[in-house]
Amino acid sequence: MSRGWVVALAIVLIAALPDVALACPVCFDARDENRQAFLATTAFLSLLPLGMVAGAGLWLRKRAREVDAEREERGEE
Repeated sequence: MSRGWVVALAIVLIAALPDVALACPVCFDARDENRQAFLATTAFLSLLPLGMVAGAGLWLRKRAREVDAEREERGEE
């Protein structure tokens, strides 16, 4: 079988049987509390790295301004 046929067959199977490919059966729990907990955790874990990068950027900006102010006080530049 050629590579193109294998890819086409895989795409057809994935399109025909989407329920088999669920990554996390727990995420689709019928109980609303569980679903809300998973959504909140997903949002938290998605936003946490972005917040950490933003925090590091703000700290670096603040530190750079402090260094510039110290240089100006000493008359450098």
